Order: sequence, then C-alpha cells, then structure tokens
Amino acid sequence: MNFPGKIIFLSVFFSLLMLADVGAQCNKSWVKKKCIAKISPFIHNGQINTTMLRNGEAIETTLTFYSGQDYRVLICSEESLNNVAFLISDLNGRIIFNSKDHNNTNSWDFKVKTTTELKILVTSDKTEVEKGNIRGCVSVLVGFKSK
Repeated sequence: MNFPGKIIFLSVFFSLLMLADVGAQCNKSWVKKKCIAKISPFIHNGQINTTMLRNGEAIETTLTFYSGQDYRVLICSEESLNNVAFLISDLNGRIIFNSKDHNNTNSWDFKVKTTTELKILVTSDKTEVEKGNIRGCVSVLVGFKSK
C-alpha cells in the first residue's frame, strides 16, 4: 500500500473508532450518569438496553420477567428527543401498559405472577418544524425489589 493509501486507511480506521466510542458513551457512561439512580428504590438488574433514537423513530426490545417479582421499567432519554413514550405488550400484541394513558410517565411498577416475556416499544414524536436529523440516547432499564 502506498503512503497516501495508508493515510486514507488510517483516517477511516480512526474515524470508525471514534464513532464506536460515541455509541459506547451512550451505552455506559450516559446511563450511569443520568439514568440508573432514577430506578431507586428498585435495584437495577445490571442490563443496559440503550440505543440512539431519532425523533420520529421507534425501538423495540423483548425482556423476560420472572414470577413473584416486583419490577420497575424505566425509560430514560435525552432531552433532545420529543415526547418519548412507551408501551408494554405481551408476545401476542395485547397491550398491558401505555405511558400515554398515564400522563406520559417514564416508568411503570408492576408484579409478575408467572414468568413471561414482554415487548417494550419506545417511540419519539417527530415535530413539524424538525431541523436536521435530531437524535439522542434512550435506555430501557429494569429494576426489581429484593425480598
């Protein structure tokens, strides 16, 4: 590889590393600084379900909840995202909780009778006067109460 080719290769390589680091900041540092304390008095289960979300987009994740346990699901998002809402449904699509029906709360506390998998859909509204491609971190955190 000639000298200019090496420079281009290294430039692209380091640019990709920097982009990966931005995603890592959203996943770890941001969640630790801005979100985990909000799950109290529940204990964070240790899972970090975080991604970048653009206004007007939605993300979905499926999580397992175990019988006899009290849980809190917390949606933590950056202020740059508009009207972040979430709904929780079973695997058949039956809606169990919709934050829009509860003053756009960012959390829901519940008890699970039998072990089950639930889908969590997080959405962010797109405004009519949207400038650029605004995006921000959003995290789905789960906490439980110790017995």
